[in-house]
Amino acid sequence: MRIRCSTRRDGDFHLEAPAVAVAHRRAGFQSGRWTQLDEVHGTDVVVVAAQGAHDGAVGDAMVSSQRGAVLGIWVGDCAPVAFVSDDGWIGGAHAGWRGALDGVLEATVTAMRREGALGPIRAFLGPCIHQCCYEFGADDLLPFEHRFGPQVVGNTSWGTPSLHMPAVVAACLAPLGVMVDERMGGCTRCNGERWFSHRAGDAGRQVLTVTKMASA
Repeated sequence: MRIRCSTRRDGDFHLEAPAVAVAHRRAGFQSGRWTQLDEVHGTDVVVVAAQGAHDGAVGDAMVSSQRGAVLGIWVGDCAPVAFVSDDGWIGGAHAGWRGALDGVLEATVTAMRREGALGPIRAFLGPCIHQCCYEFGADDLLPFEHRFGPQVVGNTSWGTPSLHMPAVVAACLAPLGVMVDERMGGCTRCNGERWFSHRAGDAGRQVLTVTKMASA
């Protein structure tokens, strides 16, 4: 398995970018047949049964056991999460605040289990906006606090209420026994020289890929 996250230097992976340019960037970043979904902040999970299947389809999560399959989650500030099981399944999910609250991460793990993943599953969180920059209205934070606990509520660096997305991701997955590795992450808005950030006004998007290598 291979998990990578692009930076500004790798270019824009927004699906609305010119198709030829996106194809060129894909080939330069990670070899294999790609699936990138038309992400809509929902909870639908697509089963990628063949390399490159469902590329451009509507959905916010994918699972696969196909060698050579590249699952690409493209984001500006939302949380990209890659999943890997010890018995050869991979998954990827796009978790904005709405998708996380509605259960897209849990749906991804459920789909992996339903399709045949029997061993332990690990999750890897890519760069996303953090509590230091993710300003939220106090009333809008209440559903998160009620569901996940006070650890998902924080304050921005300028002192207003905020949502702690890495803590939300961890809280979603802990009841399923899935531990989250955050070492690839960082705050997209704080690190604007490295990553695109929607809240900073960027139109570009980075991509987190998880690949079952053809020789694995």
